Amino acid sequence: MLVKVPEKVFDEVLTKLKLRVYEYNSKIKEYRVYLKPYHLVYKNGKKYVYIGKYWYKLEKFGGRLKWIYLGKEKPFIDMPDPPEIPDYTIIRDVDGGYIIDKKILDELKGK
Repeated sequence: MLVKVPEKVFDEVLTKLKLRVYEYNSKIKEYRVYLKPYHLVYKNGKKYVYIGKYWYKLEKFGGRLKWIYLGKEKPFIDMPDPPEIPDYTIIRDVDGGYIIDKKILDELKGK
């Protein structure tokens, strides 16, 4: 069930989920790939937030870092599995509220 939450609650949820991704990325440095902490998509006046869903590698081009998309699947079989992050969409509505799946709130309260 989707619920609307204030920005403060959204910020807490986002911080907890991103922390899981950052901790995981620090464990897999030797593979030189990363689970992107969050990805934003703007569509029809809404902002969609995806946490730890896409794999990337970083490369330097002319002194600048560039994210190179690798896909949604873990790029190397022998890598540790990524953290369990709910695969739910988070939406920032046109009026500024955040719409998230209640399951995310329930899961984070339990941990």
